Amino acid sequence: MQQVMEQQLSPQELQKLRNNRTGLFVLQVSWILVFVSLIVINLATRVNYPSWPPPGVSEPPVALPIIATLALFGSSVLVQRGYTAFTQGNRRALVRQWTGTLLLGLLFIAIITYEWLNVPENAGLYGQLFRLMTAFHAAHALAIGLFVLRTLRRVASGAYDQKNFWTVEATLKLWHFVTLAWTLFFVVLYII
Repeated sequence: MQQVMEQQLSPQELQKLRNNRTGLFVLQVSWILVFVSLIVINLATRVNYPSWPPPGVSEPPVALPIIATLALFGSSVLVQRGYTAFTQGNRRALVRQWTGTLLLGLLFIAIITYEWLNVPENAGLYGQLFRLMTAFHAAHALAIGLFVLRTLRRVASGAYDQKNFWTVEATLKLWHFVTLAWTLFFVVLYII
C-alpha cells in the first residue's frame, strides 16, 4: 500500500521523501552507535570485576523489566498496525492503535523509572552504568513518545493523508527504534 501512496507523488515529492528517509536513516544509525557505545562501555567495565554485578550488589529482579519489554513489543505491534491502517485510509484505526502505543509506552516509562529509582545505594559503578543506560533510553522513549502524541493529534485533525504521509512514517520508524534499542539494553542489563 505504501508503494501506491508513493505513486501519487510527483518526481520532486518522491525525491524529497527519499531524502527524508535517508536523513532519518542517518539519524537512527548515529543513535544506535551511541547505544552500542554504552553497551561496549558496560561490557568493557565488566571484565574488571570477578562477577557482575560486583560482590555485595544484588542482581535486579527481571519480572518488571520483562513486563516493560513486553509492553514495548506490544506497542511496536500497535504502532505498525496503526500505520498499516493509515496507509489504507483508516485514520480512526491509527488513532486507536497509537493511543494504545502511547499507553504501553507510559507503562514502559513507569517501570523503567521505578527500576532506575531502586538501584541500591551501594551499587557503585554497576549502579551508575545501570542508571545511565536506563535513563538514556527512557529519555529517548519519552521524547519519541511525545512525537507519537503530536503526530497522532495531527492525524486525528486530518493534517496527513495518503499524499502527505512522511511524518506518520517517520514516527513509526522512530518508535520501532525505541523497541530495538531497548531490546539491546535489556539483554545487556538483565540477561548477560
